[in-house]
Amino acid sequence: MNRCVVYARGGLPADVLTVIEGPGPAAPERGQVLIRTTAFTVHPGDLQAVEAYRGKAARPVPAGLEATGVVEAIGRGGRLAAGVEVGGRVTVFPQPGAWSQWIVADAEVVVAVPDELSDEVAAQMLANPLTTVMLRREAQEHLAFGYDGLLVQTAAGSSVGRLVTGVSQFHNLALVNVVRSERGAAELRRRFPDVPVVSTERPGWADEVRKTVDGRPVSVAFDPVDGKLTESLRSRVRSHSPRRIPSSVAYSRGTSVS
Repeated sequence: MNRCVVYARGGLPADVLTVIEGPGPAAPERGQVLIRTTAFTVHPGDLQAVEAYRGKAARPVPAGLEATGVVEAIGRGGRLAAGVEVGGRVTVFPQPGAWSQWIVADAEVVVAVPDELSDEVAAQMLANPLTTVMLRREAQEHLAFGYDGLLVQTAAGSSVGRLVTGVSQFHNLALVNVVRSERGAAELRRRFPDVPVVSTERPGWADEVRKTVDGRPVSVAFDPVDGKLTESLRSRVRSHSPRRIPSSVAYSRGTSVS
């Protein structure tokens, strides 16, 4: 048997997602890999897709796009990435229906997992770095940012947020991080002592962001939340009409499930 998370109509994920038991997985065909899932991510984008689904499906729609697991079988032929072998740990993205006990994936989207990574980390190994690269490229397309501008990032303590911070340091991009709590701010300061971080838990946090910006144009804002915080940030530190990149375009935070 193969247990899968599915939905048949759009709506709140808590209301429309359900688990069904289907037949066991078929043997992989040419260029395919059979994977026994050990962990998968729940991205906001996954949940948004469920909410936005229109109409009612004639058959249940499998949920999820990313997972980690163990290779159980490999179809003949096809090109495999280095290290992909029976019994080895792999991660896969994009893979529709990844929230299942067993998945049959095209070999070209299967990547071997290094031994030092846990399943929970490996399940975010592909989508989050790709998201980070997309964000950096989007930011650098803004002309003011390429000269004396900087970017502000909310929810900076998330997995993607930490990757963005590391990439910004590597590419010498000016960055100000914003998080919800002092505890989160302290953790980011420990990881990235040279990058300013502001906690919205403190009164006057927007003034602190303005002080940190020190008159430089805020050309780009990375915002995966999009709510009152966004409007507050835009109205209080507005400079040179900052370009906001919302979660629906490029930014999703992952939670792994094992």
